[in-house]
Parts: sequence; C-alpha cells; structure tokens
Amino acid sequence: MTHPSLPEFQREISNRMARHDWPAAAAAAAACRAAWPADSTGWLLGSFVALLTDQKEAALAMIERHLAAEPADFPCLLQRAECLLALGRRADALAAADSAATAAGGNGAALGAVGALLTHAAEQRLALAMYDRAVAAAPADRMLLARRAEVHRSLGNFDLAARDYDALLAIAPTDPEALGARAALRRQSRADNSIGAMEAALAALPAGSSTAAALHFGLAKSYEDVGEYAAGWRHLIAGNALVRARLRYDARQDQAVIERIIASFPRVEALTPDATGEAPIFILGLPRTGTTLVERVLGSHSQVHAAGELTALSEAITAVIGRGAPLAPRDWLEFAATLGDLDGAAIAREYLARTRARRGERPRFIDKQTVNFFYCALIFRAFPNARIVHLTRHPLAACYAIFKTDFGGTYPFCYELGELGEFYLGYRRLMAHWHRVLPGRILDLAYEDLVTSHEATIRRLLEYLGLPFEAACLDFHQNPAPTTTASSVQVRQPLYDSSLEQWRHYADGLAPLRARLEAGGIAVD
Repeated sequence: MTHPSLPEFQREISNRMARHDWPAAAAAAAACRAAWPADSTGWLLGSFVALLTDQKEAALAMIERHLAAEPADFPCLLQRAECLLALGRRADALAAADSAATAAGGNGAALGAVGALLTHAAEQRLALAMYDRAVAAAPADRMLLARRAEVHRSLGNFDLAARDYDALLAIAPTDPEALGARAALRRQSRADNSIGAMEAALAALPAGSSTAAALHFGLAKSYEDVGEYAAGWRHLIAGNALVRARLRYDARQDQAVIERIIASFPRVEALTPDATGEAPIFILGLPRTGTTLVERVLGSHSQVHAAGELTALSEAITAVIGRGAPLAPRDWLEFAATLGDLDGAAIAREYLARTRARRGERPRFIDKQTVNFFYCALIFRAFPNARIVHLTRHPLAACYAIFKTDFGGTYPFCYELGELGEFYLGYRRLMAHWHRVLPGRILDLAYEDLVTSHEATIRRLLEYLGLPFEAACLDFHQNPAPTTTASSVQVRQPLYDSSLEQWRHYADGLAPLRARLEAGGIAVD
C-alpha cells in the first residue's frame, strides 16, 4: 500500500485545521504517525490539534513520545514548553523553553520563537534576554528587532525600543509597522517628528495597501500631537477603513448575542456559599477606558497580583458547555444562549485550573480581560466573593479613544463609527441589566474621577475590594511590572487630564456617532 508523502499529509492536516475540522485533522495526524513514525510531522501537528481542542495531557504525551526518540528536535521541544504552559506547569514550561533554546544553538529565528513563547507566558524579562541572543545571532532580522522593541516597550524601556526601531528602519527605511510604532513611543513635536518619513512611506505604497494602516494610525497620532486635527482625522478614517475591509464582522450578531445574554438572566439567584477560597478581582469595560490604569494602581498594592488580560474565563465557560474546541464564529449566538444554565462551581474549577500559573503568590489577583462584561452573572455564580470593577468614561471620549487605536482586529466592532456606536449601545444595555439583577455588586469607576480625584477614587476602590489603603497605589506609574496593552506608554507617566476633552477636536467627524448615541438614549453632555 502506498502512503501519502509527508508534504501531502502536512497539507491535509493544515487544511483540516484551517477549517476547524478537528476530528479529521486528528485522524490525518494519526495516519501520518502510522505511515512515518520516525518523522516529527505527525507527532507535532497531532499535538497542535490536541492542544487546540483542550486535550492538554494528550498533546504533551504525544510530543514527549517523539522526543524520547529525538530529544534534540527543536520544534517538538518548543511545543513541549507550550503544552506544559497550557497545563499550568509554569516552572517545567520555563525549563522546557530553556532546553529548546539550547537546541536552537545560534539560529536567530529559533531563538526568536522561544522569545515569542516567553512573551506569551508573560515572562518579558526572560523574553528580552532571549531576543538579545536572537538579535546577536541575526542582527539584520527585521522581525526580531521589531519583537524585541515590543518587549522593551512593555518593560518601559522606551529609548531602547526606539533604538531597535531605528536599527530596523536603517535596514528598511519605509517599514510601515516600525514607523508607526516608533511614533507611538513618545509625543511628537513640530520640531521633532516622523510625519515626513511616514507620509513619504505612505505615498510609496500602492493604493489600498493593507500595510498602509499602520502609517495612517501613526500619522493620525502624530498630527494630533502637533495640533493638526483635520489631517489627523483624515488619516484615522483611512486607517480604520483599511482594517475594517479585511475583517469578517457582523454587527447584528453582536447585538443579538447581547439580547440573548440579557434574556438568559432575567434574574440572578441568591449567591451560594463560596467553595473556592478565592476572591478574584475582575476589571472590565470597553478598551481605552482606564482598565490598564486601574490594574497598575491595584498591582502596586502588596496584597494584589496583576495577572493581565486572561482568556481563562471564556475558555472555562466553553469547556463547561462541553465543546472542547475553539469557538467558530457561527457558534457565538448558540454559545450565548447556553450561559444561563451553567454551573458556577464547574466554571470555577476550570477557571482556577487554567489560571494556576498566572495568579501569582499574593492573596488576591486581577483578571483584566475587558470583555468579561459579557459574563458578570457567571463570575458571581462561580466566585461569590469576587469583585467586579467596571470602568466608565464619557461616551464620545471612550469611542474616540477606541477609534484612534489599531487593536489588530482584536475588537472588530471598533473600525467603523456606525458599528462602534451600535456596539456601545449594546454594551450599555448589558451593563444596565447587570446592575438591575446584581444591585450593588458591581463598582462603576469613572476614568474622569481617577484623573481629577485620584486619591479619593483609589480609596473608594480599595474600600470596595476590602483592601487597606497603601500609598504605593498613588504612584502606580513607578510600578516596574510589564504591560503589553495599548496604554503601555501612558501608564508609566503620572496622571494627566489632557485626554479628557481630546475628542472635542473631532466633534464634527464624530457628529453621526453622537446622534446615534443620543437617539439610543445615551446622554452625551
């Protein structure tokens, strides 16, 4: 019998994975292992499929079986580290990453892959050391320079990040991502800015080029910095349109999901006694409303560990529903319809298992996944002693701050003003519902209060959380912990109020959004 070749197996498995046909992908990987047992292809891709379908132990066992025969196989060593990290075995995962780095030798791309894993593991300082090795091995590799710059930015090393972007631009002077990212590191001035270089790079690109978005966002930020608001708005519209054109997003589905969630929780049952011993702090709300700022404030408290933007809650809910595989877009409505009947204890067990390696050693921890606002009732069902801090901001200030940020498609609702307005209205309806069925349980914290009444607002926040006041919370900008959010530059500065009224420079452009919000019952002034 003639077996398919390894490339044929690889194509079939990859195609099945791309279509989320997990059973067929797993079967093809098993056939590949049977036909080519000495080659890593079937073992590695089979482990990928198992990990993606939440079969973590099986994914690890598969990769370790191949490593028993080929202990220096770099891709499998790296995958072993991924599996261990997914299992919450953090120390073992870091040791496995070190073994992968040893196997990588002087290969810059391989060392960079280890650096990417360490970044994913929120080990930015270890990732930086790995990228230092990678760049030393391949100093002209633009991707490595860009990734090291991102790690420098997360650690607050803005001058070193700029140096990496400069090195990258010396190799590729018109690189859109590097030009845009470098402009974001500091406030541009009329005497010192990158506007000319970005405009020249933009002019050199073909019309409609997808890579132009980074330049448009960089130019919008730069023109705003120097007070040329009309030019900034033109670039903002153009950049958002380019990103939106490559996204598959149906705003009506998000609205239907919100209505289904509201219908699934017409009331919330009395809280059961806590069986977890945990009182996690969930910081949620729309992006760019101060969620990172509050995380930095609380992460400066001696009793609180900032665990970052965890995906564990939605993963735990998915696991309890029983799918065991990443959600395809068509599942979103069905997923929402199942939430009302879920068991809180089961969600808590899954959530704690998935966050074990990220919760730190302090008594309390923060989960700052902003879109957890979809799940407020389930949070309290799983953790009766949880606290939810909901960040609010002036409607047009919030929407403008979202619209001017390129999230890389993470929030698909934010690239067209009409869709942004509809999502904002749905989000406000959902939060109003949570306040009705969970009276007094959720703390609304206004970004404006944080900026204008800093200490009083922080004291109110700490009182809600049951934490004693600590002066370190006032000096959040001195917190050395890494941050990878869009606010990574701002949260390392003392508080400033210049952003509160920034949206007013664009009042004409935002007028249709304003009209939609007011028609939906949102008071703008």
